[in-house]
Amino acid sequence: MKVRRNLSLLFILFAFFAVSASAQDFYWSSASTRSLALGGVYVPSTSDAIGALTTNPAGLTYLSSPTLDLSMSAVFARGSFSNSANSNSTMTTAPGVIPYGAFGMPIGKSHFSFGAGFAPDLVSVSDWRYVDAPGFAGVTYGTQENKSAILAGRAMVGLSYAFNHKLSVGVTAGADYNSNTLHAPYIFQSQPTLAGAKTLLDLHTYGTGWNMSVGAMFEPTKNVDLGVAWKSHTVIVTNGLASGDASALFTALGANAPSNFSYHASVKNILPQSVNANVAWHVNPRWTLVFQTDWVNWSNAFVNLPVTLTNGSNAVINSVVGSSTLVDGVPLNWKDQYSFHGGVERLLTENMSVRFGYAHGNDPVPSGTLTPMTAAIMTNQLSTGLAYHMGRSRLDFAYTFDPVAQQQVGQSNLLAGEYNNSTDRVGLQSLSLGYTFQF
Repeated sequence: MKVRRNLSLLFILFAFFAVSASAQDFYWSSASTRSLALGGVYVPSTSDAIGALTTNPAGLTYLSSPTLDLSMSAVFARGSFSNSANSNSTMTTAPGVIPYGAFGMPIGKSHFSFGAGFAPDLVSVSDWRYVDAPGFAGVTYGTQENKSAILAGRAMVGLSYAFNHKLSVGVTAGADYNSNTLHAPYIFQSQPTLAGAKTLLDLHTYGTGWNMSVGAMFEPTKNVDLGVAWKSHTVIVTNGLASGDASALFTALGANAPSNFSYHASVKNILPQSVNANVAWHVNPRWTLVFQTDWVNWSNAFVNLPVTLTNGSNAVINSVVGSSTLVDGVPLNWKDQYSFHGGVERLLTENMSVRFGYAHGNDPVPSGTLTPMTAAIMTNQLSTGLAYHMGRSRLDFAYTFDPVAQQQVGQSNLLAGEYNNSTDRVGLQSLSLGYTFQF
């Protein structure tokens, strides 16, 4: 447990991303700096190992020599939240950095290529501070931090095979390390006895899940590349500890007893399966036009977030529930997301290129389950970037901008009504830097 906790703390140190990033950023479908600058489009390249591993493993066959990719991305989020007890409370999430990288190479003179790397798979950190609106029996805990973090990093290996110079296929196998954190007033949603009741909760769980991806690349002409890829869903059961204080609830119910509690905790996360298809048209040696469409199956992944608490320490709560075990589920009911990405790359000089991109996707988060901690509501993104070649090395830079998006909740489907008539506003900017070296 100590080792897993230290790994999680290290991951969190490099992952102060906000959930208020668009769902396109929340769930990483491509990690290369070039792709980020082109609106999220993956373009197969002789020197892009991280893009192939994270988007389409068949792209490994395009590598011309052993290639090392090192990247880092920093995100700057902004947001505000309003409801009956708050007026434009702001997000407190600090900017931070995530490092990731990959190595890939053709295997001798065979038709096979190999790659291995690590990249973020799902990154969601939401940190707010606002007044806890009165809920069941008027229970409120005053001004509180509301922090939620779901972090998943994927270690992966990939193998591709080129049938000929026009057609190649590839596969990856990956292990996702996942950590979950919740520090906020928690409202029970489905536990029969406590549904609607609220307590302060501090939860930390950790676990590992497995997934895979397969892809194909086809080159109908020397100027056009076509690709399609599928990544499986990932089931991760995490375990850890939960503690809290039900003092405001005990006071409202007239219970004169110790209100602190602790449990062993288990949370089940499902990361969605996804499909992407892309085309790159090399118009001439200086111009490249690219397009990609993605489908992310949130409707079969973020349906409900099951939370199981066992070995409860508070005698009063155990007596009321009739057990030292609590099983609850937070409804999410996200919708599938369809996104469209387009970009253009222009070679300025023999050593320098400039890139521009745009992405649009539907909002997968229904207003009925929206809270500031699940506000992945962004739908539009603009991007740009530069690349500079220096012999066997290349530097890539990307900047993305997600305009502030707003979503309102009328009647919330969450119990206690605290998110009725609320408004979430979120926006995002990111900077990414990549370094590639070909041996």
